[in-house]
Amino acid sequence: MKNILLVFLLAILSFLSFGQEMKFTGTVNDTTNQTPLSDAVIMAVRLKDGLLLGFTRSNADGSFELRGVPIDTMELVISHYSFDEKRFYIIGSADNYEINIPNIILPEQATELEEVIVYANKEPIYFRGDTLVYVADSFAVKENAVVEDLLKNLPGISVDENGNVSSQGRQVTKVLVDGDEFFGSDPTIATRNLRADGVDKVEIYETEDDRSGGNTEEKIQVLDVKLKDDAKKGYFGKVAGAGGFNTEYFDKKPNGRIFYQGELLANYFNKDLKVSVFGLGSNTPNTGFSYRDASRFGLTNEMKGGWMSTLTPTRVNGLPENYKAGFYFSNKLGKKVKLGVNYTYNDSRIITEDIRDGQYFFKGFEGITKDSTYNKVDSTYNSQMQQSHTVNLQLDYDINDKTTLTLKSNFVYRDEKQEKNSFTNFIDSKDNRFSANDIHNKNKADGMDANIELNFNRKFEKKYREFNATYQFGYTQMERETELNSNLYFIQFVTPDSTFDQQRQMRNKTTGHRLLLDYTEPISRQFRLKFQYRLDYFYGNQITETFDRTPTGYDGFSPMYSADFTNDRIENRGSAGIYFANTKQTLEVGARIRNVLINNLNNTLEVNINQNVTDVLPYLEYQYKFSNAQRLRLTYTTSSDQPSLDQLQPIRDNTDPNSLVIGNPDLKPNYNHSLQLFYNKWNAINQSFIYAGGYYTYMNNAFSNAIFYLPTGHSVSTAINVDGNMLGGFYAGTGFPVFKKILRIRPQASGGYSNFKTEINKQLNIIQNYNLDGSLTLEVRSDTMEVSLSASYSYNYPMSNLSMGLNEPYLVQRYKASIYFDLPFRFIIESDATYEINSRRAEGYNLKPFIWNAKLSRRFLKTGNLVIHFEVNDIFNKNVGISRNVGTNVITDMRSRVIARYFMIGATWRFNNSKTKEDEGKNMWF
Repeated sequence: MKNILLVFLLAILSFLSFGQEMKFTGTVNDTTNQTPLSDAVIMAVRLKDGLLLGFTRSNADGSFELRGVPIDTMELVISHYSFDEKRFYIIGSADNYEINIPNIILPEQATELEEVIVYANKEPIYFRGDTLVYVADSFAVKENAVVEDLLKNLPGISVDENGNVSSQGRQVTKVLVDGDEFFGSDPTIATRNLRADGVDKVEIYETEDDRSGGNTEEKIQVLDVKLKDDAKKGYFGKVAGAGGFNTEYFDKKPNGRIFYQGELLANYFNKDLKVSVFGLGSNTPNTGFSYRDASRFGLTNEMKGGWMSTLTPTRVNGLPENYKAGFYFSNKLGKKVKLGVNYTYNDSRIITEDIRDGQYFFKGFEGITKDSTYNKVDSTYNSQMQQSHTVNLQLDYDINDKTTLTLKSNFVYRDEKQEKNSFTNFIDSKDNRFSANDIHNKNKADGMDANIELNFNRKFEKKYREFNATYQFGYTQMERETELNSNLYFIQFVTPDSTFDQQRQMRNKTTGHRLLLDYTEPISRQFRLKFQYRLDYFYGNQITETFDRTPTGYDGFSPMYSADFTNDRIENRGSAGIYFANTKQTLEVGARIRNVLINNLNNTLEVNINQNVTDVLPYLEYQYKFSNAQRLRLTYTTSSDQPSLDQLQPIRDNTDPNSLVIGNPDLKPNYNHSLQLFYNKWNAINQSFIYAGGYYTYMNNAFSNAIFYLPTGHSVSTAINVDGNMLGGFYAGTGFPVFKKILRIRPQASGGYSNFKTEINKQLNIIQNYNLDGSLTLEVRSDTMEVSLSASYSYNYPMSNLSMGLNEPYLVQRYKASIYFDLPFRFIIESDATYEINSRRAEGYNLKPFIWNAKLSRRFLKTGNLVIHFEVNDIFNKNVGISRNVGTNVITDMRSRVIARYFMIGATWRFNNSKTKEDEGKNMWF
């Protein structure tokens, strides 16, 4: 297959490379003394849609040569930061493809009395301060493209199959539209629905992480999609639907299933007024599961790798269903008040069927089993449903030009249900079963989260002097009812030797208050002092009541699995730092001193554990700017996290009787040191980039587990603190065009090392893991064609001082190809194929699935906004769900039921109030 793909790509390149293109040459001079101008920007812009066809800069002698421009009708724009620009209109043809303009004289910049004319930066990529800016119209996208398609074409930005965005190897945490969150925190609602042709710029910058609660100085990356002015006035949207079936349904087999997916998005913008509604529903693998959804359903535990693993699994195992709907409203209420509110309803369901083969390894233990190793083989059926209602509100009040008041609130109501059945066999090294059990659990829960934040910001007449005050209130409430029914077999495997038949009720409430005061005082043009004070108060109460079944019902109170536990915490923290900045460098260094008073109260036993913790949290951030396109950044941060109520509560959790869990009220807060180094460089002229980075984290009082294994194979674990956990790694990547910018090459690499400590039967267990990932991607993109080939490789080597059987590396290779072509008669063909090789795993798990999908579409209507398509997913019916997870002394290989081959037919209609294609460009020429 790889040879076929290579020949196919070379054929495309040959066809494109030998096609006739235009060539521009000339010399640029200034208007006063006729001296040559270097660094003038020469751009060829297609007239009908403003697409950048090519650009270059003038040399030191003012000469330039621009090649590789396709024949078209265009505007040749010559601009320089010290002069006004000059434009030439070119009608390209087979007889008029070499243009020489020997003496281009740029005029003086235009000025008018009482008016300043500002010319925008016309380069496709540039920095504005610390913000990286992409000019959207400079990058070709296919017809009817959405924002996600545009992002895939931007150098340095990558988008995975789940819609997660990374910039220069670092994950983008937040996606905004014109500075606001679009339908809350789900970025795919914006990136997969908003049209690319309505985007003016894409901006990427860093900001403080609101989610950290002020416990760290680390920054997160934000991507802000800036819309064009005409896209901010009018309406646009889409309606899409599709249906189909799998081959089992067609053959009337038990696994036969009907598939469907539908989407609706409608937007109305009028300057400050924004109104949007959306809805979607699907039971296909394209169901729209976000990382957050997958995390809630426990579908991400197989994710391995370092900072940027190129082989992070993206397929959702199981049979999913997802329904979402919501609305978004934003408007100014007068000149000083802006209101934003959005609501989202989510209904996510998934059925998973898994088979796990876990290999347990021991060294030098007595009384666990008669062997030093055994296997745990289990099969699980799990059905889950989660419904939620989310409301976000933001009110901004500009008291005056230097004072603002902002109110933010968030409310989430959740309703969850789960049914889980599993069957487990414990097998010794001679293939003899020595223990077994079956587990049947049901639980339902409902709860709410509410958060309010009030922020006051005051800027003073003196530059950089600023005061900020924030008050935050958080409240959570959850009630859960669980039915536990499990049978354990140790001898005859006919009649249970032990049985759990219980009903559990859990009530959890937490309340938190925070006051945060920040003040910045400039002491010179380059130096500023920063001060902060924070006061936290947290109260949490968790009541768990467990009842055994008796002849009269669930009325036998079980004190071993019941408790009433309270956590009360007060934190005072003060910090001071100094900030330095000049044209090349910025440096911020400081420290936070904090004191935490903790009371962990067991109300049932009337036992109170008090903790008084005082520590210092220093931080440093340094950045050196070689130029606007080349930067180096070094950061050192410290942070501390509190244990959760589940980790603290001193009762047994027997939800999984194979692995009992006991809380530890003696747990202390952890203390983390993090060091990061990052370098990046851009070349805006040829659109190439390079980035590299490294990271290292050392953890004291890290949260870990002490696990005690019984002779039956079952375990009991308790949360503990350990010192010396660490992880580190590197990541690097580059991208550059070749063959006259037709082909783009993107190699990437990352590696990591981790060292974590646990206890196994009171002996220290040190788990180390090395991983190395690499990938190479070749891309050809234009507004009518997209071709991508990639190969990636992942190597993982886990080791343990107590579990020698873990010391076996395993490999994953993945090869992928995708194409998109605009064909004659308005047809479109899309196809992608993935070939994956798994090796060095348990028997039956070293599979090599080859998955091929294809889609044929045709556009209708004058605008092409109606598209009807037919698609086949997994043509060869080879899709499988394979993953590996390496734990403290166990390697678990898992095979999951996934959606394989199915067929669908559907239609998508996009609507807007902008001009049709037939209207564009009229009356522009003679």
